[in-house]
Amino acid sequence: MLKSGCKIDDLAHETAERLRRAIGINLVIAWRIMLMTLLGRETPELPAEILFSDVELRTLHAYAKKKIKPPFVTR
Repeated sequence: MLKSGCKIDDLAHETAERLRRAIGINLVIAWRIMLMTLLGRETPELPAEILFSDVELRTLHAYAKKKIKPPFVTR
């Protein structure tokens, strides 16, 4: 999770302060992913608003739109 999703290996040559901040942020991310996984298994109908703030939901929606590429159009 941290290795692939957060690219934790890319931090190997950073300063100690940057590593400390990155580890703190990544721990929160990992905890939230674990919580979502467990809750998703127990209550899959749980609305996203329970786990995410409005800002987080808007950010995730924007990110998802950015990742979805339109089909290739030929003329």
